Amino acid sequence: MNRLYGILLICVLSIGCAALMTEQTYLRVEAPVTEKFIPTGLVYSIPEPKEIRKIIILGEGTVENIDIYARDGAFNWKVVKRIKNKVPFPIEMTMVANTDAVRILQKSVTGKGQIHTVEFYTVTSENQ
Repeated sequence: MNRLYGILLICVLSIGCAALMTEQTYLRVEAPVTEKFIPTGLVYSIPEPKEIRKIIILGEGTVENIDIYARDGAFNWKVVKRIKNKVPFPIEMTMVANTDAVRILQKSVTGKGQIHTVEFYTVTSENQ
C-alpha cells in the first residue's frame, strides 16, 4: 500500500513540475496606453484589467531613484519594483498582477532621462 502511495506521489509531483516548467511566451497587450500626470507620479493605463506578467518602460537616457507600482483595485497600489541606481532605457521587469495601470514615481530628479510609454505583456503557454 505504501508503495502505491509513493508511486502516486511521484506521478503527481512530476505532473506539477512539468506544468511549472512549461515554456511561456510573452504577448504584448494590444490596447491603447494612456498617460496621466498625478501628484504622486505618472500613471500609464490600459482600458481594462489583464493578467500582466511583464512591463517594459520605454524612454531615452537614464533614470534612477524611481518606484514602480501596479494598481490593485480602485485606489490601491502595490509596489512592483524600486530602482535606486541609474539604469538605461528600456527597463524590463517581470511581475504578476491583474491590473490595468502602473504608476511611476520619480522620488528625485536625477539622471537625464525621459519616460515615453509603458508596454504591458501577458503570457501564454507554448502548448496553446
